[in-house]
Amino acid sequence: MIVIYDHLVAVLVGGVILLLLFNVHQRVNQSSVERTMMYMAKTNTLALASYLERDLMTAGFNTPPIESGILAHGTTNGITDTLAFWGVGASGARTRIAYGVSFVDSAAINGEVKPLYQLRRYERQGGTFVQVGGSGPNLTQFDIQLLTEGNLEADFFTAARFKLRLAVAVFPNFESDAHLTGYRQLRWGVTLDPPGLQQ
Repeated sequence: MIVIYDHLVAVLVGGVILLLLFNVHQRVNQSSVERTMMYMAKTNTLALASYLERDLMTAGFNTPPIESGILAHGTTNGITDTLAFWGVGASGARTRIAYGVSFVDSAAINGEVKPLYQLRRYERQGGTFVQVGGSGPNLTQFDIQLLTEGNLEADFFTAARFKLRLAVAVFPNFESDAHLTGYRQLRWGVTLDPPGLQQ
């Protein structure tokens, strides 16, 4: 009887140890996936930010004498949904460039529903604007402010700087984990002084 009891205890202890090892292994795998996901999100965010920075630094390039370097700028609920300016296109020639931001979806963060946006970039080719580039559908913030050289609010004609702020949502892969529900945001910002806008 004691032998049977010892065997049962050994089987139970062994089973518990196996479950613990399995749980640890699963957590290590989830952590590895999460680290990779965050790395890719950071890489994509920095690539988008670098592209926007290069593009906006060409604003006002070879502006025709009768026009301003900035052609349009609109913000709704803290999101810059329209920006158009004279800049350098993919071919290296002067052209009109426009950004548009559109609502794509929504996601919950800490119990509150937040909108997600996608940035689209257009270049004027011939007589129409053609989409040339954009972002993923996970922007939670895209804000470009027009500023004077003294960092005051500016209009099309007095703008000499851009203050750019963006945030990108990073979604968890494991919705069952309570600490991963909702999403995190990667934020990036810069103030730019495009040579073409300097007076």
